[in-house]
Amino acid sequence: MRPGRARLQAAVAAAAANVTAEEVQQLKEQLASFRLRPSDLNRPFLPKRVYPIERGTCGTWMQPYAALHRDILQGRRPARYSIFRQDQNGLTDRLISSISVFLHALLTDRAFLFDWHGKHSLWDAYRSSYIDWRYDKHNPPEKHATSGQLLLLDINNLHGQKDHTKLHATYNKWFSDMQLEDVGANATVLIWTVNMGRAWTAVSHNRYIKQRLTTMGLNPVNTFGCLFDFLYRPTPATMSLVTPLLPQLLDPTTFKIGLQIRTGDEHIDGKSKQFQDAFEWFHCAKVVEKHWKPPAQKSIWFLLSDSRGIRQGAAEYLGPQVLTMKDAVVHHTNHLPAAASGKEATVLRFAAAETWLFSLMDVHVISQRSGFGRMGAMMSGRWDNVIQLPAGIWSMQGYEANLTYVAQPGEASMQNRTVVEAAKCANPSQPAGPAFCWPEDPPGPLPAMDDKSPMSLKIRHMCSKATPIEELRLLRTRCIRQAAGRTSQIIAAAALPAAAADSLAAAASFVSAAAASAAAAAAAASAASADVAAEPCCRVASSSS
Repeated sequence: MRPGRARLQAAVAAAAANVTAEEVQQLKEQLASFRLRPSDLNRPFLPKRVYPIERGTCGTWMQPYAALHRDILQGRRPARYSIFRQDQNGLTDRLISSISVFLHALLTDRAFLFDWHGKHSLWDAYRSSYIDWRYDKHNPPEKHATSGQLLLLDINNLHGQKDHTKLHATYNKWFSDMQLEDVGANATVLIWTVNMGRAWTAVSHNRYIKQRLTTMGLNPVNTFGCLFDFLYRPTPATMSLVTPLLPQLLDPTTFKIGLQIRTGDEHIDGKSKQFQDAFEWFHCAKVVEKHWKPPAQKSIWFLLSDSRGIRQGAAEYLGPQVLTMKDAVVHHTNHLPAAASGKEATVLRFAAAETWLFSLMDVHVISQRSGFGRMGAMMSGRWDNVIQLPAGIWSMQGYEANLTYVAQPGEASMQNRTVVEAAKCANPSQPAGPAFCWPEDPPGPLPAMDDKSPMSLKIRHMCSKATPIEELRLLRTRCIRQAAGRTSQIIAAAALPAAAADSLAAAASFVSAAAASAAAAAAAASAASADVAAEPCCRVASSSS
């Protein structure tokens, strides 16, 4: 590189850093004085470049829909509602599922409301800059609806059924291959109870709504992030919990690698996993840094984990390279232990802050079987920057062995997990003090892998390239898609009876008369795919988008 060009790049980087420093200082001052009343909308107070809508990447639908929403709530337009209600799951599952319900509301000109349950308030953690989506339990919209105007879409537990396979297939059909506007078209109030996101499925696969979404400015890459940004922006109270992280995570000149390590609910309040158990994620970050980071940029690794031990170990053994809230109040937002009683609001706001900050990363290294990191990656508005490690929750049967870290064939699996003095390592995790020894990374192209290849080589292969978007789908979603693929020919050849079977009656009642046959076909597809539903992957209850 010529000296003049290098000086120019350095000057540009210095100018950007100065702008960032000013933004952070202004933000600190705002956080100290910025107060929202319970009824206030959340006007942007962070740098505009962190909001997808403010960046101008989301189209022009926001203000027209906000006006429609207000008119419905204030009685200036006919009452039409799409309400999301879910009280059994954590923050991420509920947010991902609610985005799908909001997409339906947006396409059907309905007001979207979120009936939040818990000893905390989502409105205090996230709120919209455009609409008030809070559900009024004292004056619920359905109170004024007749039985024929109200539809309860209980996808989780329809009439107490234990086998949800047919119902889930029908729900998937609505979003993937049906005129979504027809779902509940004759009802005034729809109440959705669901733990599956289908927004990405709708925008990427549904041919009936693709043209309309394109006209609105939405596409498979930006839809989730834009809809999320419209509904959920962190409040000042939320961001005040992570103020120490902001200078580096808001710095546009820093290359940011996000690491999300999910260990399982039993490790949150029980015996915590340690840094040694998560060595693969940090090795992956090192590989990402080598292959993806622009040469002139500095880097930081931002760590999220439900394990306090992993957070604290990373801070100790990686030093300033890793950025994490090591003493965070980490609990499941819907199942707090007795010792955390009274901290519900803080736990919720902290989880909301971290997952939102995770969306600012340049590369996301996420746990396969967890929606927490996946949601942050989807919010980012990019799909070429996600790495999904093959195991994400240690407690799941059969996955423990996949986490064995072996630097060389035949080496004892725990050898590289031993803490030593940095001076004893050829490639230590930090220059001085207690450290881990990174595996050697030989120069040249990566050798091919086979069954006997060490984990270090597998990590180098996986972490040097992005995970294809289709592989980011959660396990259950893949199984449903496999089921549909295997039975498509059967359904095409079969003539469905004029009247749906009894098992389809409830699902068919959810859709308008014009769409009932499509719902029946979807459920028939699932019934014909019982062999797929019996596979282990289809028995994992998860959410996706």
